[in-house]
Amino acid sequence: VIEAAKDMDKWAIGVDLDQNKLAPDNVLTSALKNVNVAIEDISSRILDGEDLGGQTVYYGLAEGGVGIAPSSDKHVPAKVLEKTAEIEAQIISGDIVIPITEDEYDAFIEAD
Repeated sequence: VIEAAKDMDKWAIGVDLDQNKLAPDNVLTSALKNVNVAIEDISSRILDGEDLGGQTVYYGLAEGGVGIAPSSDKHVPAKVLEKTAEIEAQIISGDIVIPITEDEYDAFIEAD
């Protein structure tokens, strides 16, 4: 996708890691999935003797598991990044609760 965006001089959004280096003029931003955070945390907890069997563990903004790429400031206007940072802070603080289940999502949409 990124190569096609580069060939056609269009925007692309990277995923999982900062993909700006692949096409600096065409990657608008990247959605980061910081798998290392989950691996380090789970490994540490298991080594400390914690039993995590049968549990679902989430790694969102508050845990450092996801985010947007630092290179976003190359193409995304500062005003948009500022608003994004405000919303991220509200999610981390719990002022905005991201739904996980379908029922939570339905309630979230209805409340809007």
